Amino acid sequence: MKGKIFIVIIFILFSSCEKRGNEDYTILKFYSEAYEDTGNSIALGEDGYYLCGQLVDSLTGINPMKKVGVIKAGFDGNLIGEMKTFGNTEGSAAKIIVLEDGTIACTGYVLDNTLQKDIIVLHLNPDLSEIAPPRVYQSPGNQYGVDILEIPEGFLLLATTDVKREPSDLYTGNAAGKKDILLIRIGHDLEPLIPIPAVGFIGNDEGVAIKADLEGGYTVVGTTDRSEAAGQSGNNIIIVRLNSLGSTTQPRIIGGTKNETACDFEVLSDGFLITGNIGTTGMDQQGYIWKMPTNISEEPEFEHKIDIEPSLTIKTPYALKAMCRYKTNSFLLAGQYSTGLSARLLIFSVDASGTPVENRKKITGGTGTQVANDVVTDGSDNIITIGNNSYENNSMICFLKFRF
Repeated sequence: MKGKIFIVIIFILFSSCEKRGNEDYTILKFYSEAYEDTGNSIALGEDGYYLCGQLVDSLTGINPMKKVGVIKAGFDGNLIGEMKTFGNTEGSAAKIIVLEDGTIACTGYVLDNTLQKDIIVLHLNPDLSEIAPPRVYQSPGNQYGVDILEIPEGFLLLATTDVKREPSDLYTGNAAGKKDILLIRIGHDLEPLIPIPAVGFIGNDEGVAIKADLEGGYTVVGTTDRSEAAGQSGNNIIIVRLNSLGSTTQPRIIGGTKNETACDFEVLSDGFLITGNIGTTGMDQQGYIWKMPTNISEEPEFEHKIDIEPSLTIKTPYALKAMCRYKTNSFLLAGQYSTGLSARLLIFSVDASGTPVENRKKITGGTGTQVANDVVTDGSDNIITIGNNSYENNSMICFLKFRF
């Protein structure tokens, strides 16, 4: 950590699209030492927050390297510590979690000497010291970590691979360079356990999140470019049910609107609530929500656009990036409102039917482009997001904590 200086900017009572009449305890901070620092995931610990993403190493000379990085911040957002992978290896972290014993697990990717991606997993103490050396899982193609779960024997890792899979037929194979969903079971020592075949169809399939279900197995939600039913085209949503060993038991493709992409989901007592986006990244992108029953072979119980501007005829485009539970029976969604230099952090709440809750929306930001990449909440109903603030060639990690 020596030599690392973070620029920390604090704003109290900054602007929001909707405010309540009570006092605002908002904290907004930026962490950065150089350009292209990014924040991708946040987890709540006993004594603060753990953030992961990409940290630029300004100590590597004229061409600073982009490293897998982890930051620890206090409940006030003040920096406690940070670590980044060592050596001449670039990469980025995608997901961080706090384990039952208070230690930290994180996954993402590093680049090999051919500039292809390899999965990396970190297991850290609460002070960010290493429990074991970072483990890199090498492959002949591109593979990168997306999400990670704690399981009794260690971890279940959700990743993406573009390694050729044979035989190349509709359900059991894929061409080199096409994406598949990859699951890896690893022990507490980060050594691989039982091999699990990649999952996917001909074409591109990519998981965005994995969660334990209520039946002793796991569920992956993601995006596929395959269509199987009438009305489906472009990208659709793929749902994969897994048994306790991580093997596929029930895949399903849903979709019927235009260009659906998944961003996150929550496991419910009677199924799954899935969020994502429809449309392109241009002027027609909007958030979307699906409620799937536990038996995913059945039709969705509901699906619809999420209208965050019901009083407006012309809607501002927005994209969702993350989801979490909020209070008793509602959920938080986070992402980006508008596009380009008008893009702002977006956080709002929906009820169990996917309808936005009145006076539970915040749109905020300053100069440049802002996006919220992850969101969590605590027992005091504080909402904490992590994301990026970009302007010209500079990108800072953005930390936002507030209450509705």
